[in-house]
Order: sequence, then structure tokens, then C-alpha cells
Amino acid sequence: MTLPAPKLDDLTWADMMAAIRRRIPAESDGTWTLHAPVDPGVTLLELFAYLLEQRLYWLDQVPDALVVAILRLLRLDPPRPAIPAATVLRLSARQPGTAVPVVPAGTALTRDQLGRVVFTLDDDITVLPLAEGGEITVWTDRDRTADLRARRGVALLASDGAPAGARFTLPLTGEHPAPGPIGLLFELDAPAASVASWLPTAVDEVPPPAELTWSWFRPDSGLSGPFEKVEDGTAGLRRSGVVRLHPPSGWTTRDTGVMVSTPAATYAAPPRLRRLAVNVSAARHLRRYTAQGADLAEQIEAWRKLPGQHLVLPDAAGRLLEAAVHLAGEDWDPVPDFTFGAPTDRVHLVDRTEGAVVFGDGLTGRIPLPDPDVVVDYALGGGREGNGGLTDNWTAAPDTPADLGAIAASNLVRAEGGQDPETVTAARQRAAASLGEVTRAVTADDFVTLARTTPGVAVARAYASLGEHAGFACHRVPGAVTVHIVPSVQRTDLDREDFVAAPRPDPGTLRVVAARLDEARLLTSEVFVRGPGYRDVTLRVDLSGGPADRVRVSTVLTSALRRFLDPLVGGEEQDGWPFGEALRPSAVLRAAQRALGDLADVAGVAIGLDGADPDEDCNEVELRAGELPVLRAVRTRIVPAVEPGEGLA
Repeated sequence: MTLPAPKLDDLTWADMMAAIRRRIPAESDGTWTLHAPVDPGVTLLELFAYLLEQRLYWLDQVPDALVVAILRLLRLDPPRPAIPAATVLRLSARQPGTAVPVVPAGTALTRDQLGRVVFTLDDDITVLPLAEGGEITVWTDRDRTADLRARRGVALLASDGAPAGARFTLPLTGEHPAPGPIGLLFELDAPAASVASWLPTAVDEVPPPAELTWSWFRPDSGLSGPFEKVEDGTAGLRRSGVVRLHPPSGWTTRDTGVMVSTPAATYAAPPRLRRLAVNVSAARHLRRYTAQGADLAEQIEAWRKLPGQHLVLPDAAGRLLEAAVHLAGEDWDPVPDFTFGAPTDRVHLVDRTEGAVVFGDGLTGRIPLPDPDVVVDYALGGGREGNGGLTDNWTAAPDTPADLGAIAASNLVRAEGGQDPETVTAARQRAAASLGEVTRAVTADDFVTLARTTPGVAVARAYASLGEHAGFACHRVPGAVTVHIVPSVQRTDLDREDFVAAPRPDPGTLRVVAARLDEARLLTSEVFVRGPGYRDVTLRVDLSGGPADRVRVSTVLTSALRRFLDPLVGGEEQDGWPFGEALRPSAVLRAAQRALGDLADVAGVAIGLDGADPDEDCNEVELRAGELPVLRAVRTRIVPAVEPGEGLA
């Protein structure tokens, strides 16, 4: 429980005056005899008591500046500014011409006629001409275009470590060179922890699960080659994102093929493609402006060498996101508050409410001198108003250059992630909640929590084996900890052809988790990160009597037992089979009978490990710490029904 906040304002004016009057005779040696309010001395005492009461009231009040300073001392974020929503826009030319247009980064597009909600493109977009009614085709081991059209999820690559590849054909038309990069949206069926690259909460510099090579080819000939440059927002098909392919010289829109390949598909599960689109770029709910000295001359001329100078930026009230100030030949850095500023620090605050940049008072933050050559680069937008659904009525903002007026756009994913500025009260609540966060790895539970919450990768389960050392398999080593992790993979359909029964973490996930645990471990501990040790399990299920539909019984039984022993959704709690828990024939029998219901009666269950014939039907089968079962086969056998009392003398 938390300690109650101390109350310092516990003395009233009446209490103070009563105490003061009692002390007057002693302090004045009896010379002060009139203690009524009409006495000038009593009047002064009442005034001082009034002022002291105000000071005591202030002691209980925590100003916002103090809260921000304390947050910084605790190495926590100060109240966070507004966050702009993000989406992915697909552009098209209203009147396709002979030249392929390139829409530059920073172009403003809006989804309403008044231009109140404006999004800005993150990158340049080459608006390639598309064939009328054409669609993107996908080929892996066979033509998967129908699956992509139905958004059933196309498994692009494998997860067995072998070479793999996938080919796409874009519906381009004509024979035009590409004056800029090709933007492709890869929307994947990825876990929630692998946040799409365009969203504000996405994690940068996540290592890829496998090393990919992107190349182009011409379907009607043998021409092919690598792209000049690849900007992979999917982090190696780990998450949804935009891939920007820079074609080499000589590439034209006849070269409609794109191929992605890897020499070793080390994915935890094959990445599933749900949608692929061309001519796309991420866009954010903000717009950038520049205010020159001429725009701010009237304010600068009114400056005096006094603290608290500020510059109100045009049309920025309530919408200011960020600002960069160049003044007196120097760059002035933005800071959350002036508490830790020195008198000579060139720093400024961003006042979103007023839409202004505020400078220091000469004690914490430097007082600026008037300079007509001031330049302020700032951005407007952000907040929840940018969030929205799917629309196809995006057009260039009203004050966009005329040559971009023929560009139309639609957002392929919901605009989301926009948040209003965080209040000081919300920041205090966030700081209080952060006190319970695990930041150091001391106990086994700490290792598990830190592994599961590693940013940028999807870890579903973790198990910390204390004393397990990678170099001493048969001995316990003091100070050694081996953390076994199970990646998060799809478990909605256990009968899909790309289903992975024994998911193993990819090399990138292992590196990220190991780096996080290495920073959080104690100085004397040694940490290893591994995947689980899987043990192949074969079951023999004896059915009493003769079930009417043995094929259905076998199908239901296999599906139920596979789920019961699954590393992610198995066990009695359906949150994954516990690490190292023994396999008990009685528990498997109970799960089998629960799944079959009235279809058949289960007489017994036998268990075999690592390819051995199932022969253990009485005793539990032990697993070592860090090991999990994976069901490989279920064999059914019909045995005679045993009647009650049969075999008794």
C-alpha cells in the first residue's frame, strides 16, 4: 500500500491568533494591555497570521513545474506532447499521362473539404500506372493469388531454416522508367507485439528474423536483377510495413515482377501476407511550416532584455506539436522545462496551448536578444481527431501546389495512434504505475517478465531455469540462468498446412531478448537465452468397444490432444503446457475423453517419447526443466469392452 500524502496546511488563522494572543502578556512583560482588534499591534499580528496561512496553503500545493522536475529526476518522461495519428495512403493519378509523377515527401493530403485534418507523407511516392482491373499475383509453391484476394493469409516463406522465396507480379502497364522508389505495403498477420512500422508505438532497429534479398524480374523474359536500394519497413517480414524498392537504371514498368528470397528461412512461423498494395507511403497527422523573421518581426521588435520572452507562431494555438528555433546564429534546443537549465543554455519550451515558443529567464535558460534573422520550423497537428476509418476521398490540401491537384488517395489501414497531450495528473499516475515495473533481473520471475515484455518482438512464454549453464549440461552452475522463450505464433487454426507445432525463436528475437536481460542482470550472474527443448510425443489411445465413426473419432481425438499438449494453448489452463511438467497418462486420458464425449469411451492411454513406441500407460513420463512436449502422432486401438464384474470369481 502507498503512504498517505502528508497534510502541511493544518493550522488556521483563528488557531494562530489564539496562540499569539496567549503569548502577548509574557513577551511584552505585561506592558501590552489592549488585545482587541482595534489595537494597531493586533491588526499587524492578524495581517501576519493571514500571510502565514497563505504560505501554509502553498506548502500543500505541488506546482506543475515541480512535478515535471521530479519526473526528470526519476528518469521518467515528462508530460508527453500530442501524438499524431498515422496511416498508409495509396496514391493514384486522376488523369494518367505519359510521365510517371513523383509525389514528394511532406505533401499534405486531407480527407475533408475544409482541410481541417491534414496528413503529411513520410516519403516520396512514385505513382506508377496500373492496369485497369489488374491485381497483384503471388506465387510461392503454387499460385496463391486467390488466397490473397480472399485475405486468408498467404505463407510467404518457411520456418525450417531452408532456402525459400516468393514472387509477386504487380499490375503495372506501359513501359515507363521509375523516377523514384516503388512503395509496397505488406500487411502481415503478425502478433500484436510486432507493431506495424507506421504506427507511433513501433520500435525502431528491430533485427530481422531472416536475411532477405529483394530483386526484380520481367515475367515474359529472363531479365532479372537486384534493386539498387531497399528500405524494409517490415524488419524482414516480422511486422506489417512499407517496403521501398529503388529500381536500378534501365528498369521500366514492363519489369513487373518482384521476388523476395532468403538462404535460410529462420522464422518462428512462416510470415502470412494478408494484403499487398503498390504506390503507397506512410502518412502522419501533422503539417510542417516555417516562420521567418519577417513573419515575427513585430513581436521581436517589442522584445526587451527581460525574462519570459516568447514567439507566438502563426495559426499554431492549440495545435503546436514541435518547434526548432534558429536565433542569433545558433540553434536553440527544445526542453520539457527550465528546471535544469543554466543561465547560458540556449533552450526553449513549446507551449501548445498558446502556440508559442517560450524562452528562459536568465537564471534557468538564456534570455534571447532581438534578431531579425530568426527562423522557426514547426509542426501542427496531432491529437485524437486524426484517428479515423477507411476512406477513399483523400485529396491534396487546399494550399498545395497546383501540379499535385490531380492526385487522389485512399487510406488502406485505419488512421490510429493519435493522442491528445498528456496532462500533469496523467503523468503523475503514469509515474506511480511505473514504480511497479520490473527493471532489474533478480528473481526468476523478473527474468520471465523482462523476456516477455521485450519491445519489438513477440514472446508468448518464458521460463527461467536457475543454475542451467549452456556449457555444463549435466551440472547446476551457481549464478547461471538460462531463459527459454517461446515466440508468439498463430494458434487460431491448428490444421493449416503452414501450422508450426514446435515454434522456435528466430535469431533476431534471441539477440534482442539476450541484450535486454544482459542490461538488467546482476553483475555476478550469467544469462543465456535459448528456445525450448522439444520432445516428440507419440500417443496410443485405446478405445473400448467399436465406435460408429472411427474416422471422425480419430480426427477429433488428434485435434484435441494436439491442442492439449500445445506449447502455447495447451495444459489445463490453456496457456501452454508447463515447462518441464511430466506427462501423466491419466491427465491425457481425461482430456481425450472430454473431447470425445459420447463418440467413444477411452479405456487407456500409453505414452512414448522421442519416437519410441507408446508403452508407458501407468507411470508419468518425466521432462527436464526447459522442455516441452510436441505431439507427433496419435494411434488408436480398439480393445474389448469390459463389463462391470467381468473376471471376478
